[in-house]
Amino acid sequence: MADSAHKTEPSNDLVETTQAHVGHGSDAHVEINPMEISGQMVIWTWVLFFITLGALYKLAWKPILGALDSREEEIQESIDHAETLRQEMAELEAVKAKQLAEADEKSRKILEAARKGAREQAEAIEEKARDEAAILTENALRDIDVSRALAEDGLRIKSAAWARALAGKLIEENLDDAKNQALTDKLIEEL
Repeated sequence: MADSAHKTEPSNDLVETTQAHVGHGSDAHVEINPMEISGQMVIWTWVLFFITLGALYKLAWKPILGALDSREEEIQESIDHAETLRQEMAELEAVKAKQLAEADEKSRKILEAARKGAREQAEAIEEKARDEAAILTENALRDIDVSRALAEDGLRIKSAAWARALAGKLIEENLDDAKNQALTDKLIEEL
């Protein structure tokens, strides 16, 4: 209870102070009820409200609206810039796709040309190899023919020599070298 008595004292002081201010010029003791609506208080409240509203309009509302307008313009410019960039990116993508298609076509043509060149070169190498093989075969056949002719000549000479030796033994006549040579040549031609 001491607390409640203590709490009532400041409110009593407040009431006395308020009564002293109100009754400053008069001896009448008037009590003010804060819950009571007075016409003068309503008028002052509206006057202060409109003064505050005007001050806020001049000092805060216009700068806030200006900042919001400038921010809106910046956002719109950013949106426009982003749209422009999007269009440019779409154009760049189209150009890139076209260049990729052209590069693909060029690479395909290069590969076809390389394959054709490789085929032609392989055919040329093959033809050259065939020609060289034919030349080697012809040379080998010529060498064989020459070797065969030499071997045949050698066999004829040896055969003639054996035949002369045999004939000489059979006849037992010894012919001189010139006669031997003439007889050998004759026998070679006959063979």
